[in-house]
Amino acid sequence: MKKENVDVAIVGYGPVSKLLATLLGQKGWKVGVYERFQTSYPLPRAVHFDDETARILQSVLPASEIDRITQVADDFYEWCNGERQNLLKLDFSSFGASGWPGHMFFNQPELENLLDAACCNQPTVNVNLGHEAIGLTEFDDNVELIVKNQQGEEIQITAKYIVGCDGANSFVRKNIEHTITDLGFAADWLVVDIIPQVEREWKPMNLQVCDPARPTTVVSGGPGRRRWEFMALPGETKEDLNKEEMAWKLLEPWDITPANSVLERHAIYTFKAQWVDEWRKGRVILAGDAAHLTPPFMGQGMCAGLRDAKNLAWKLDLVLKGLANDNLLDTYTKERIPHNRDVVEAALFLGNVICVTDPEAAAKRDEAFFTGSVPPMPEFPFLTDGILYQQGKYTGKLSFQSQVKYQGKEGLFDDLVGDGWIVMSPIDDPRKVLSEEQISFLENIGAKFIQVSESSDTTQESSNLVVDVDGNYKQYFIETGLEAVLVRPDFYIFGGTEVLAEFPLVVDNLVKQMDQFINTATAR
Repeated sequence: MKKENVDVAIVGYGPVSKLLATLLGQKGWKVGVYERFQTSYPLPRAVHFDDETARILQSVLPASEIDRITQVADDFYEWCNGERQNLLKLDFSSFGASGWPGHMFFNQPELENLLDAACCNQPTVNVNLGHEAIGLTEFDDNVELIVKNQQGEEIQITAKYIVGCDGANSFVRKNIEHTITDLGFAADWLVVDIIPQVEREWKPMNLQVCDPARPTTVVSGGPGRRRWEFMALPGETKEDLNKEEMAWKLLEPWDITPANSVLERHAIYTFKAQWVDEWRKGRVILAGDAAHLTPPFMGQGMCAGLRDAKNLAWKLDLVLKGLANDNLLDTYTKERIPHNRDVVEAALFLGNVICVTDPEAAAKRDEAFFTGSVPPMPEFPFLTDGILYQQGKYTGKLSFQSQVKYQGKEGLFDDLVGDGWIVMSPIDDPRKVLSEEQISFLENIGAKFIQVSESSDTTQESSNLVVDVDGNYKQYFIETGLEAVLVRPDFYIFGGTEVLAEFPLVVDNLVKQMDQFINTATAR
């Protein structure tokens, strides 16, 4: 049997896998990716991501390419009843703190092609298509994965860690002991992707029609595309609904016909709300749909998986370097499950608005909205547990990104400075208030020290000075009241202080938290 050795083996090759493999490859780790299909799935699936996700993608893709494949939402995400009376309007036009528009729509195969190129461009990453995982055994110091290629040859892969990014029917998940939290939501929907052949303005761009006669979703599918989703009615089977003639019949009231549009895809999805209770078992880890499923009404399914990859990548890097023991990986589940749970519950709030097929129940729902007796929609979550400075009021929230000038170049902060641990202050060089031991600790985990300035000083252009070209950082620090902030590699704020002189307390807290992980093991 042929044998291979890698640092990390990844099963599956969707967007979560591509991102994780690329992030690990950027750090020089040897990654083997194993996908049972010989080619990437060529049709649309996810269609939406938010500003945080765009910033995560920016870690591995040129910003210009992200711009090229996306359509920015510039109005409200409207929810109306069968009579087209508004029940709910969500502002999708706002610009996000992460330096990108708050809501962007895309065609998944285009995004995956970009991610595939970024992944394959990493010399230490080896992508193996047509390799099906058939065996998994964990040992004290490694994991053994058996895959079978298209010729029927079996290959034994020995890895320090294995990550299952292999979707809702995950082979990796099936091969570990696990329990699942299921919120009991299940609804069958026909998803139809259309390429219109004539120019047409869509107002609103994104719409939910909460009509008990046929709950319907109408959203962008990315530049030049539209998506409709039609809920199965009581007594209607998946086989009844998943037919091309049925798709055209349901599209006809929207003036979408074979004469003016191309039907790219129709497929039945069962929307669910559930997650695995532990995403890491020893050296085996789950990410993306293998770990959790959410109804699509928040457009957060793929976004959640990419957050998984970004969170996991920096922790695996520290462990593989020998700077931390692998108990650090327990914080992956500890941080991601509560955040994902809150996202799922927000999606369920919206799902319970639209997934109503009983006219009497729909009338009661409408009246509740009209009279203002509906509880408010849950706020979008931030990190609340894990490696965080609990005293800070902005702890766990997303950090800010905007245009800057750095070392003679102008662009988005991450593109110029990088996106590891960032120590930042608009007041002074943050190192001036830190001890040599604190600076050494931060440098050891790859931190960069940044002073944000309103004006350029050419004598400092090669140092740590970042120029706030549009004044956006100045406004951010005024609004937050922060004089120093420590940002994690996944863009969440570890902690900050309103007085720069008190910032050493934040660093001391990180040192204390990491002490249970740092320098207590060597790389395996």
